[in-house]
Amino acid sequence: MSLNERLKYAEMKARHSKMLLPWYKKWWGILIIVLFLLLIIDIILIYTQEVDKIKNPAPIDVQKTLEEQRAIRQQAVKGKGDNYSYGTSTPQITIIEFADFSCPYCRESAAGIRKVTEEYKDKVQMIYRDYPLHKNSLDLALGARCAGEQGKFWEIHDVLFANQDRLSSSVTVKEDLNSIASELKLNTEKFNSCLASQKYLASIKADFDDAETLKIKGTPSWFVNNYELTGYISEDKFRQLINGLIE
Repeated sequence: MSLNERLKYAEMKARHSKMLLPWYKKWWGILIIVLFLLLIIDIILIYTQEVDKIKNPAPIDVQKTLEEQRAIRQQAVKGKGDNYSYGTSTPQITIIEFADFSCPYCRESAAGIRKVTEEYKDKVQMIYRDYPLHKNSLDLALGARCAGEQGKFWEIHDVLFANQDRLSSSVTVKEDLNSIASELKLNTEKFNSCLASQKYLASIKADFDDAETLKIKGTPSWFVNNYELTGYISEDKFRQLINGLIE
């Protein structure tokens, strides 16, 4: 083989050796390997960080959480402040009742709490909130609000409880409410218009939602200076409770 041929052979061999390099020695192969290693490093770092978060979770501000829960609860008890009340506007004792005009235990408590509130009306404020759970409860609650619009909430409150057996199972409850409105000397046209439009449905729903937030177990439920009581409470028990709280 001549020298010239040898040189051509060497050049050809050099060209072919570059072409026959394994992929991981080529520039694009090296780039793939570098990128892959960087990806593995990122995955390891992310995994390490997540494990560290699990082992060392961020500290929870327990006090702040409790205060937030307390604030939510107090707001749910208080509501929007547009419910009907009885007694003084500057009370030592505030009694908030979640009740249902069709609830027999609410009826049993109603007369007693009204009497006690009247006795201590210069020291106590009684606030009524709706938690309608029974048949006709919503219509009765709407009727009470419509009567309240004409300044007769507490009057119809007493009448609805006094006639609970008939009203809670009535199939003509709207007609019955119209008769009661007439007996209370309300403007029946205005009352019936209010009732038909369900004008106070949103307000009653707000009461209901607050009761659900408070996880109230049933009616009546009472919040006496934010202390919760549930179920029938006799007149004497209420009197003892109030006497114990009066400064």
